[in-house]
Parts: sequence; C-alpha cells; structure tokens
Amino acid sequence: MEAGLVSIVLPIYNVEKYLDRCINSVVNQTYKSLEIILVDDGSPDGCPKICEDWVKRDKRIKVIHKANEGLGYARNTGIENASGEYICFFDSDDYIATNTIEKVYSAAKSKNSDMVLFGHYDVNSQGKIIKSYIPKTEKECYMNFEVQEKLLPDLVSDDSATGKSTNLWLSACFSMYSMRLILESNWRFASEREIISEDVYSLLRLYKNVKKVTIIPEAFYYYCENGMSLTHTYKVDRFDRIKQFYNACIKECDKLEYSDEVKKRFVGPFISNTIAAMKMVVKTDMSDINKKAAFRTICKDEQFHEIIKNMDIGKEKLTRRLLIYFLKHRLYSACELLVRLKA
Repeated sequence: MEAGLVSIVLPIYNVEKYLDRCINSVVNQTYKSLEIILVDDGSPDGCPKICEDWVKRDKRIKVIHKANEGLGYARNTGIENASGEYICFFDSDDYIATNTIEKVYSAAKSKNSDMVLFGHYDVNSQGKIIKSYIPKTEKECYMNFEVQEKLLPDLVSDDSATGKSTNLWLSACFSMYSMRLILESNWRFASEREIISEDVYSLLRLYKNVKKVTIIPEAFYYYCENGMSLTHTYKVDRFDRIKQFYNACIKECDKLEYSDEVKKRFVGPFISNTIAAMKMVVKTDMSDINKKAAFRTICKDEQFHEIIKNMDIGKEKLTRRLLIYFLKHRLYSACELLVRLKA
C-alpha cells in the first residue's frame, strides 16, 4: 500500500456510450494521487480500445483485459491489482463530482476511518438529476459496536416503523474503503451470477470487521439511468433468486451474530425486489396466460406470505400498504391491477 495513493476500480462491460464520461470524471479529480484501474471484463463492444486509448493519455491509468466473469469478480480483479492506501469502486456508466476524492480522502485521513460514506444523485436518461440523496445521520462518525448496531441497520433499509431514512445505501459505489481493512479481512465480492445484489451481500460480510465509519453529508456520485436498464424480458427464476438473496443475507446475519434489527431490515429490500419483479412480469412480452401464471406464482408463495404476515406497514406509502393488504387477504386480481397501474 502506498500512502496517499487512492485506487479507483472501474469494472467495464458494454458501456461504450458512457465510458469516456466516467473516466473523464475520474482523471479530472482535484486530488491527483490516483491509481485508475480499468477492468475490461471481456467487453464485446468498443470499450477495450477506449481503455487502451486512455492508457496512452494518462500514466495513472492501467487496463486489465480479462475473460467475462461479471461485476463482482471484475471488482475483485481491481482489488488484487491495487496498491493504494484507500480504494473506491465506481460503475463505468456513472460518474463522480470532480472534488469527490479530495473531500472523501481528507475525511478518511483526518478521522482515521475504515470507510467513508457519501450521498448520490439519481440521473435520468436525459442527464437530468431527478433525486438527491444527502446523508442524514445522527453522528458524523460511528465506532466499534455502533457500526453494526446503529449504522448497519439503516444502511440495509429505512426503518419501516418510523419512516426514518439516512439517505444512505449499502452499495459498493457510495464509499471509500481502507485497503488495510480489505486485506486484513481477506475480503472479496461475491458474484452476482451466484447471488443478486452481490454488493449488499458482500458488504454485509465486510461490516463485521469495520471499526470506524465517517459520513459526509454531501452527494458526490451520479447514478445514471440508461437504456440498457430497461427490459421486457422476465426470467422465470427471478423471484427464486430474490428469495435466495433474502435467505442468504439472513443466514449470514446469523453467522456473523448481527442483531435482530439488522435481519428485520432485510424485509424492506425483499418487498421492493419482489414488487420490482411483479412489475417486470406485467410489462413483459410473454402471453397474457403466462403473465398471469408468473404473477400468481409470486403472490401465492408461502415464504412471501410468512414474511409479510407481521410486517409493520404504518409508515409505508399508500400504494405499498394497499398491495400488502391485498396480498395478506389473497386478493390477487386486485394486486395485479394495482401493480399494472404503478408499472
């Protein structure tokens, strides 16, 4: 590890249209002591050439071309080739503010933190900011037991009982990490081909070793919607994978001896992911008969009903409260109509 050096890992796959924008935002950082690792994950478009062109333009950049294995393993390749004191993982179809690394690294050093978290903006396909997530936490720094008992639950999801939100996500992209933490923990990302939301699952394991987290109440990351995010295809195993993710996280919480509050917060993402799957079903190009069958399979799932049985929906939005009510009373036609209206 080189003191003062920050490694930035950019996994790259099929983002030819957005890659220059992302790399430009990194090379033009006000903080200059950077190691920029472009991980070409077997991209089939013009990305490999764009990467090679950038290597010639900036000596801080290095490119690694590898066979396609997915986002999680591409990030791991970045870790294994990084020599910075701190490291960030940014998606190559997004971009960051020019003062991101200067401010976040300064906070990491001044507070001697394992991790620094910051906010983000949602950007639509026209390039317009449609939502801002500015962190709102009770403290600037969380230490030792506070990290797992007070901060981690709020990173998993909002508190459904109070409606309180910190505007922070358990996401790989909205943080800076100490390389010492990663190396001493022997930590790596799981593969999204094995478990969806692999960064949530992976970070859940990392947080067991985190001793100090600093929060910056500013947004630096621009999370961009793009055309490839939209799909009219519903994979039949989607809901099974959502359940697998939920069960794997609960199992990991038990293994790591996290509190019941952490486990309870995974209900929120489970419901959100399931509703997203329902919307995908009603928007898909499959026949009406197959749509109805896929939709009813989700609605009738017994584990789904077990999870929502004791769910506190007092602070949920009206549409979600209605949907949960319909599901609990097995009013599946009403569920489908409501999801179609929202989709």
